[in-house]
Amino acid sequence: MRIAIIILACLALSACGMAKAARVGGQTFDKYGCLARDFKGHAPCDHSDAEPGKP
Repeated sequence: MRIAIIILACLALSACGMAKAARVGGQTFDKYGCLARDFKGHAPCDHSDAEPGKP
């Protein structure tokens, strides 16, 4: 029984880490996508969409 609880706790902690990695990866992708648009001379990104949670 103790082993099952330890395994479930480890799985929960790893799931939190994976969610954070996915969120950071998405934000990085958006950031560099906007930089690429600027480099190509396209219309700039709306930064309120590119960086949610920041003013």
